[in-house]
Amino acid sequence: MTLNILILLGILLVFQLIIGHLLHDVGFSYTKSIILMCLPLGIGLFYLQLFYYERRFPKWDVPLNVKLRLKYMYILTFFEFVALYICIFRM
Repeated sequence: MTLNILILLGILLVFQLIIGHLLHDVGFSYTKSIILMCLPLGIGLFYLQLFYYERRFPKWDVPLNVKLRLKYMYILTFFEFVALYICIFRM
């Protein structure tokens, strides 16, 4: 069981590092992207959407490169939940 948790933490760490890199590519500073990166399983992404994009772009007229990176972040968050399911419930 502890090996499963270590694998899960490794997977979450790698995915969160990728999400932090994508946040920096969108235009956030290193400090903000690291803070949001420290909130796993989509919590930081939810706060980003709720408090930044919903207020700044009410009609979601976000540039295409930002939309693509946000989609990649959502896909990575989905894979984090898949990894959680596999490591906790299936192994």
